[in-house]
Amino acid sequence: MKKILIAATSLILLLLLAVYGLFRYRQYSSYKNRVHQHASLIFKINIDEIVKKRGLSSIKSDTRGFGVPANIFVYTVSNKSAHTFFCSLPVTDTSELKQYLIRTFKINHFEKNGQGIVWGNNADQRLKVAYNAENVAISYSLTKESVNDVLNELLEEKSFLAVTDPRIEQLKEEDAPVVYNYKTYSGQASFTDHSFTLKGTFPLEGLNVPDQSYCPADLAKGLSINAWINADLKGLLKEDIHFKNYVLKKDTLLKYYHGYAAIESGNLINQYQPVVTYEYNDEFEKVERIQQKEVKVPDITLSLKGNAPALLSYLQKQAVISPDEQLNKDLFPLYEVYSNNNTGLLQLSTSEERILSHNQAASPYFLFTEIDFDKIRKQNQFPLLNNCIGYFSKLEIKGTKKDAKTGKIELELKFNKDLKL
Repeated sequence: MKKILIAATSLILLLLLAVYGLFRYRQYSSYKNRVHQHASLIFKINIDEIVKKRGLSSIKSDTRGFGVPANIFVYTVSNKSAHTFFCSLPVTDTSELKQYLIRTFKINHFEKNGQGIVWGNNADQRLKVAYNAENVAISYSLTKESVNDVLNELLEEKSFLAVTDPRIEQLKEEDAPVVYNYKTYSGQASFTDHSFTLKGTFPLEGLNVPDQSYCPADLAKGLSINAWINADLKGLLKEDIHFKNYVLKKDTLLKYYHGYAAIESGNLINQYQPVVTYEYNDEFEKVERIQQKEVKVPDITLSLKGNAPALLSYLQKQAVISPDEQLNKDLFPLYEVYSNNNTGLLQLSTSEERILSHNQAASPYFLFTEIDFDKIRKQNQFPLLNNCIGYFSKLEIKGTKKDAKTGKIELELKFNKDLKL
């Protein structure tokens, strides 16, 4: 009996060691030839950690044609737009992969070249894929830029970060479900049953964040959106703004904007919008009638600190704001938006009666955002967004200044309780 117990214990230990060894090998091999050597912002999604916390059911078993490694990497590349992301995965079956791409990502165009590489893209050209018998490379570009050169390098397994690279070593040390790395900045994210949280650091270069930040002192009650930022935005506004036939020069905007903006959205208010109808007069002639229709719109207010008279004059010159100080309906047709200003503050609001307020209070956060999705849906404030925000309950973002070059961010996104992650 004693020998049987010893043998059984030894077998269990061997099985545990084998499983442990398998997990360690999966972790090690997942870093090999998966991150481009010119990667800039890197996200690591730790699949094995998610499985340990959520169970195997968290990974869907749909036929997909590619393997799921211990870690999946999504990243930007330094010589491409910061709005273009890349990822590569091992292929297990090219036929199943093609059907999965059609079914899940709506890839509707495929071409095979002489080297046996299959290229595909979706209808709007933002999502592109390339695959052979060994690997599939995927890119998503908001700017629809050319990415074939990088996808080709990923398939040829060229230009990858070595597993001994300092950035890879740093990623190995982090075992959170989601990790990001950008130069010397990093952060971690995790999931619970009904929330997603993220904490990390990020660069403040080009933002000129002050040592003391401020927020609105007179907040309205029942806000669904409340946000502010203390920064000059030079690091974010890189190009002139083009929309339809309208152009706003970035240098002019930055000249008149003085490092503070706040936005809030609250309960629904009444607006009267003109509605054109036609009827026949006594001579049976068709004539146009304009009637004022009462509509419910969200009470939205945007406040910008700066040289308000000069900024208003420039916006009027560019036909963004009309001579009677209303936002051009061609730019924003949903609601009537009224402008108000004094020497140091420009305000745009859907409420014509909104009082201009300079009152501010000191805040530990140079960046803050709070969005109550439940309230937005309940009041039907933005009907066009209801389908997009249906899973979310509340979002809160806090940004603080750690030192002259580094900021800290804390993010919490809460999901609806009926959502199963």
